[in-house]
Amino acid sequence: MFSNLNTNSTNALTEQQKKIIQNTTDKAETFVKDYYYHLYDTNRKEVVKLYKDISISIWNGTECKGITNIEKLLSEIPTSNHSVECYDCQPVTSDDPENPNILIVTSGKVTYNVQSSHSFHHTFLLIKDPTTQNLCISYDCLRLTS
Repeated sequence: MFSNLNTNSTNALTEQQKKIIQNTTDKAETFVKDYYYHLYDTNRKEVVKLYKDISISIWNGTECKGITNIEKLLSEIPTSNHSVECYDCQPVTSDDPENPNILIVTSGKVTYNVQSSHSFHHTFLLIKDPTTQNLCISYDCLRLTS
């Protein structure tokens, strides 16, 4: 079944690939652990700055496009406290091979209004903003799973 998997040196990652993966991992870790959920739970107006007019956000089945609609949706969601239990990330090809887009998947627990606790699964696609060269959220989808 897995006969095509080979651990010899012909399949080893290049130093450049290792560097890109490490850079992607570092950016994803900062985004998840230090930035996004902290702002989401404490200052949603700052979270909105991570989105652009091209962004799409889906919150438990409700889809919004663009900053104005995403800001409105975020203002309607009850106060929250997220606890991320795990996350994963992958570099995604972009027009800049040295700085790929980043796919991030997280899961954990979220409590709304200090009373209603749910498991969640959240997917992000971060891309480079062409005007600032910083990462922004092109797409995200949060789904409550319990």
